Amino acid sequence: MHLLHINARSYGRIFEVLPEEVENAELIAEEAVSHLLLGLFDEVIVDDVSIHFSCASRMGQRDCFIQIQAQCSLQSFKMFPCTREHMELTVGKSICSLLKEFFGPVTIDSVIAQPLFMRTR
Repeated sequence: MHLLHINARSYGRIFEVLPEEVENAELIAEEAVSHLLLGLFDEVIVDDVSIHFSCASRMGQRDCFIQIQAQCSLQSFKMFPCTREHMELTVGKSICSLLKEFFGPVTIDSVIAQPLFMRTR
């Protein structure tokens, strides 16, 4: 098994997700991410989805930071070639498309897959 660490960010004035409803947004995002990753892997466990909003600027702009952690088996990756690099790129593009529905413009800062036994706390 591998642990996926996905970090994304968005910014804007208007989000489909309200900063006051972060817990509900995290649950909805977790469900959507689970379905998306199940399309790419045979088995997936989404461990955590965290959403954090910055304070609004004077112009009403805010940053939104999204962190996702999931477990998956690289061997069960359904796309070819079955390499870590291709998997990270494919996951990043797919997650970006999904998150745009909730947050508007999204940038994927990183997608890192590491063997589960290397997990650090």
